Amino acid sequence: MNPLFQSQKLPLQTANTIEEDMSKLKSLLHDSLSPHLPAGQKDMRILNLACGRCDEAETLIQVGSDLTQGGAVEMIGADIRIREIRQARETHRNLPAQFLIEDATKIDQHKELGDDFNMVFLRHQNFWHGQELWKKIFDQGIAKLRPDGMLVITSYFDVEHRLALRALESLGMEVVSNKRNKESRSLKDAPGKSVDRWVAVLRQRQA
Repeated sequence: MNPLFQSQKLPLQTANTIEEDMSKLKSLLHDSLSPHLPAGQKDMRILNLACGRCDEAETLIQVGSDLTQGGAVEMIGADIRIREIRQARETHRNLPAQFLIEDATKIDQHKELGDDFNMVFLRHQNFWHGQELWKKIFDQGIAKLRPDGMLVITSYFDVEHRLALRALESLGMEVVSNKRNKESRSLKDAPGKSVDRWVAVLRQRQA
């Protein structure tokens, strides 16, 4: 099976559980992104790759609005899974967001998206289950960033997170923030894994 389809997305959760997870993620993103935001940034374009049903859509948009002090925020989510994208469109239809059925390894073919995103976000990247595939996704995401843009990943478990960071560094990125979510919710059926266990921010390495 193509590793892209070996999803680690969470099982169906209650609204309260998702809200608690998002509250923790929002706090981590604020703390991680704030020190590295370009001075005077007035708006934010966010590309969310392999977004699934995108539980984090509202959180990302709120963080973008907060960091730009009420500036305009646009989010584009992309995933190859049709059912999840349809669910995201329905759930988040009132947000300033678009959800595209796209192969994240070929996102460069969608020329209309441009290459001026302030943030590329990958929640619970799945590097462990397809390293070459995910390296392509990382590379595609990096190519969509502005020179001063930031790439953000979250991970379920420690080893996968380290491997993903190593791959991103090999693609010319440098880690500017790497935080362990000490309040991350453990997955009962997966020892050693927890929701948004790590949150890392990377920037393009300066020559």
